[in-house]
Amino acid sequence: MNIVLVGLGGDGVVIAGRILARSAMKQGLDIRVGETHGLAQRGGTVISHLRIGDDAKGVIIPKGKGDVIVGFEPLETLRQLPLLKEHGEIIMNLDPRLSYDFYSGKAQYPSLEEISRQLRNKTKLSSLQATKIAVELGSSKFTNIVMLGALTGSGLLPVDRKVLLDTIEQSVPPHTVEKNIKAFEAGEVAYKTSQDHQQ
Repeated sequence: MNIVLVGLGGDGVVIAGRILARSAMKQGLDIRVGETHGLAQRGGTVISHLRIGDDAKGVIIPKGKGDVIVGFEPLETLRQLPLLKEHGEIIMNLDPRLSYDFYSGKAQYPSLEEISRQLRNKTKLSSLQATKIAVELGSSKFTNIVMLGALTGSGLLPVDRKVLLDTIEQSVPPHTVEKNIKAFEAGEVAYKTSQDHQQ
């Protein structure tokens, strides 16, 4: 299975990828992980490529080979659409986070409706307000865990839920464990109640 996690620097994409990788290794699954980073260390595009299974060659997922894209930021999700295979799925956070080009006025951010329309025209889309959920739990830093919960809720992930939760507990500061678990569970629920998912 080929999983693409994508967002901007500071979104927690790399941490989420490493949690998934550790969980897969605990289950004895073959896993290859690759990371690509935009020019800006913070605010640039960050992609984590996870290839689970003994048939995976190389660490970077080729175009048209991704089974699922987990998008932490809408426009970054759209930009990585070419990586998705036919009949793949996208799980997307609906809450935009603008990069420098948009803040500086060098570029105009497309509407969420337009981004969603383009994605739906190509593939199955499930979307949720992951950042909003995270903020309601106390911090936008939980967004990546909300997205991991949504991925788990999709049923696509070949990693046991309990193993993933154990890995999250071991990977986050002790005083945040409870909120991270709540973030994960909220992501599962949000995926299953997504209007896109129900269509």
